Amino acid sequence: MTTTEHPQTAATSSGFPFMLTDADEHSTPRFGVYEQYIDPDKRHLAITMKPGPDGRPIILYGGKQARLRPKNYQVTFSDEQLADLGVQGAGSTEGQAGAVVPGSLLNRLNPLKSLDAEGRREFVKKYRELQPLLDNPEDRLTVMDSQGIEAAMNYAAIPTEFEFEDDLEALYANQRAENRYLATEWGYVHRNRLFTPPVISTVDARAAIAELDAVMNDSHGTPKVVQLAAGPSIHRSPFRPELEPFWTRLNEARINVCTHLSDVTFYGRQGREWDEEEVMLGDMDALQWVLYYGDRPAYEMVAAAVLQGLFARFPNIRLLLSEQGTVWLPYIVRKMDHAFMMGRRGTWGELQMRPSEYVRRHVLVAPYPEENVDRVIEAVGVEPIVFGSDFPHGEGLPDPSLYRSQLKNCSDQEIRAIMRGNLAGFLGLPD
Repeated sequence: MTTTEHPQTAATSSGFPFMLTDADEHSTPRFGVYEQYIDPDKRHLAITMKPGPDGRPIILYGGKQARLRPKNYQVTFSDEQLADLGVQGAGSTEGQAGAVVPGSLLNRLNPLKSLDAEGRREFVKKYRELQPLLDNPEDRLTVMDSQGIEAAMNYAAIPTEFEFEDDLEALYANQRAENRYLATEWGYVHRNRLFTPPVISTVDARAAIAELDAVMNDSHGTPKVVQLAAGPSIHRSPFRPELEPFWTRLNEARINVCTHLSDVTFYGRQGREWDEEEVMLGDMDALQWVLYYGDRPAYEMVAAAVLQGLFARFPNIRLLLSEQGTVWLPYIVRKMDHAFMMGRRGTWGELQMRPSEYVRRHVLVAPYPEENVDRVIEAVGVEPIVFGSDFPHGEGLPDPSLYRSQLKNCSDQEIRAIMRGNLAGFLGLPD
């Protein structure tokens, strides 16, 4: 099979009788891309990255150290542990502390659990050898071929809003550089298989519209999806009326939007209300992780999009939430429908149907690999659910076939919708 073919019904290496779509894959920007692609007169504002003495990346934001720096890194194997497994020459890759091994942080679906020592060595070696193939589009397609994946969302940006909260000039200068890099070296749409979304902050309406215009008129092609921050954009709603031209452009061009989990958000700051220190993901205690990490940005984003009238005003827009789970979804749908039935009004657009119906028509969510899919289907149906592997992260799936056990109560039609059709429709691909 070549990387330009799109088989849809033949048996594949994934174990499914059709090619899959994946709503959550990752690649890593190489060092120096911001300095290379930023406007020359703003180079002093560029994000710079270099490996530190312990293998962890040192990132400077416009010459300043990050406001939050992790004390604990979520890694799977240190170089010493890799050596104990017999994996030679597998030292930390540029920008990583230790080795990330897909699936090694899972519980029930952890592929390492069923392997003996030799099997674990071979497994780790295999995925370490794949690392050089993950950070350029053509090689990445060969990896997708081996997994039976036709098309994937590729998240290749680093969060910028938090660090540039007080310097919007630097924020938009670095987003312009980042989007140039993505368009030039990845392509927003590569061979209609690899979809790498540009990132746009909506905190400043004029700058956001200017960046969207630049992205839509890029000589390398127009994106199918644009990425926003999960939650409000530096304390402002991305759906407020002054952004009407922004959403009008997306709606008319039928460009969708997505959000992704971040290891540092403004939500962590609210831990101070409970006498907790503001920290990023690796250093969160149980209370902070439960309250402020993943669920809250996701359900607030969906609730705001529905209840502030985004979908009522712009019916062509759809929203994908990658790596933000689904346990929150039944709750927020019930709450929104209750508010609607009590006669409470939308903020900037009159709702024409129940909020749950807007969710079914406009929102896509990717369950975490070990979540209960049946519970979400019962609450919102199959239409909003898509498969997301989180490959190649440690909490992600190395092999999509491992997900079959999560779909044991689904019909063949529902399985195809989750593993292919729903995201294919979002990306404008044939089902």
